[in-house]
Amino acid sequence: MIEKIKEFDSVQEEQSDTVFRDVTLLALSGFVAIVLLLLPWLNLKTRDEIVKEPVGSVIFELFWPHDIDADVDLWVRGPNDGPVGYSKPSGLVFNLLRDDRGLKGDHTPINYEISFTRGILAGEYQANVHLFKHDQKKSKIQATVTASLVTPDKNFRKQILEKKVNLIKEGKEKTVLRFKLDNNFKVVSGSVNSLRKSLIGRN
Repeated sequence: MIEKIKEFDSVQEEQSDTVFRDVTLLALSGFVAIVLLLLPWLNLKTRDEIVKEPVGSVIFELFWPHDIDADVDLWVRGPNDGPVGYSKPSGLVFNLLRDDRGLKGDHTPINYEISFTRGILAGEYQANVHLFKHDQKKSKIQATVTASLVTPDKNFRKQILEKKVNLIKEGKEKTVLRFKLDNNFKVVSGSVNSLRKSLIGRN
């Protein structure tokens, strides 16, 4: 009797093992089938395609004295794109990352705005500053605009241009930097200028 019970237990163990293997194989087969069905829909890129993708960015930054309570706005424009600033913070090329309104609601120790591109295109780039609001209307504000590049072949940011401008009149817009980049991410010789071109459509 004891031997029959042992044989019965052995048969049960073999059946349990068989069921477990069958369930595992079915689950694995189902997973493989799902992966095979999804493969045509996956946009897998080859290494060469990834290397050829345009990466990097053009960065404009605006600084003004931290102790001056003024709202100075950075307006920028890239190739084949419209102006980007506080009222239109994104375009086809540029994004405004930070809109600083002076000391109002600002817990950081600097007055600072920044815009950057998604990739680098050949063509003209422009940065304007606009004195939106200034309570001490008779005092001069010296603002600094810098332009930097993060190129695909280098993994660090390099400043290429810097210019200071004096702002006095509230509502006044000034063109600070204009330049062109070629297809090799180099500044085109003779293209750097500050010829006035409004980006906010007034004054």
